[in-house]
Amino acid sequence: MNLTMPSPIARSIFHPLIDFIFPRTCLNCQTLLPDGKEYICEGCWNSIERLHSRHPLYRDTHKKLLKGGSVDGLVSCFVFHTEGAFQSLAHAMKYEKFEKLGVWLGRELGEEILRQNIHADYLIPIPLHKRKQRERSFNQAERIAQGISDITKIPLRTDIVRRWRFTETQTKLNIDERRKNMEDAFEIMPGRGAELRGKVCVIVDDVITTGATITSCAQELKAAGASKVIAASLALAE
Repeated sequence: MNLTMPSPIARSIFHPLIDFIFPRTCLNCQTLLPDGKEYICEGCWNSIERLHSRHPLYRDTHKKLLKGGSVDGLVSCFVFHTEGAFQSLAHAMKYEKFEKLGVWLGRELGEEILRQNIHADYLIPIPLHKRKQRERSFNQAERIAQGISDITKIPLRTDIVRRWRFTETQTKLNIDERRKNMEDAFEIMPGRGAELRGKVCVIVDDVITTGATITSCAQELKAAGASKVIAASLALAE
């Protein structure tokens, strides 16, 4: 069976028809989106609080991450507010299979990495356990990292770290429980340790709260010889 891609003319007819039958709406407020807009309306997008190096949440998270000695830096874009517009985006990306939204948001994070003049050898998305990967069908951290790579050209590596131990969701755990839950959750994949020696790695996740997941992964990278590990996330949460 010979399958060919639709011609530009066919796409120009087909896509407006799809938009007419299933009009695009804002993932937060459900208002109709104008032509050229994706995922979120201008008002909701502008309502998302941005981070900067003097923001109290950034400073607190940065301090916590560096305290453990495995993470050397932090880059993040947004503040995660419960019931806020970013939570709607994160939920759609994670649970409603809006995979391309992860790439779109990842490009925002990529621009921030460029603004901070961060140079790295590898982008390493936080891996899902294979059981959870089957449940969700994709890893949102990988999609975010793909968007970062599109902008920064830092190579995306999904073949260096794996999550070998299944961990329960972190959502309802306190700080100590999160740390214990993530102990020894990751390992360097066989034969990849040599590729990490002297390398700068950026670990990518969607949201950082206590930093337990990032720290656990960073410990494995540092133990394998990575010279520097930078944590990168779309958002920080309290």
